[in-house]
Amino acid sequence: MITTNVSSFNPDTLNHIFNFILRGVNEEDREDVKQDSIVQILTAIHNGNIKKDISTFSHTVIKRSVVDYYRKKKRKITQFSTTVNFCDGTDEEGSKANYYSVQVNDYGFKLADVKVDYLSNRSRFTKQEQRIINFMLFTEEGMDMKPAEIAHYLDIHKSHACRAVKKLRELYKTEIDK
Repeated sequence: MITTNVSSFNPDTLNHIFNFILRGVNEEDREDVKQDSIVQILTAIHNGNIKKDISTFSHTVIKRSVVDYYRKKKRKITQFSTTVNFCDGTDEEGSKANYYSVQVNDYGFKLADVKVDYLSNRSRFTKQEQRIINFMLFTEEGMDMKPAEIAHYLDIHKSHACRAVKKLRELYKTEIDK
């Protein structure tokens, strides 16, 4: 099954992959993971990033979407909105083209990307900020904590933790925009 354009892509063809990968995912989280996966797959199709087999590519994207979803959920980072619109091609000019339109209104944190950005720009952070971010990104208990909880755990003022996290967010946003 090779799909080269967005208009001929049918998300229902991925049901067997979704059923296999999502069998251990909470029922209430399945739709969110499916939506994230389909948006990523459609974006890849639109950009021409799929070289060979869409089935194998989709399998990888869906597995990674599950991991990213639970990392976001565990770190309490919320996604503002992603909108996917389908146009059936019927318009005033008589066009018959079908297409999807994707709009993302946030900077979704993907933990691996955040870690890479942080490690490659570690020198921009003070020693105290590095201590906070290292705890947040590289320890199991730190990933589950809000900045105020991290500050309490590390016995520092809350403002230091909030500033460090804000600085990390800004770094991540600038790295995405490059």
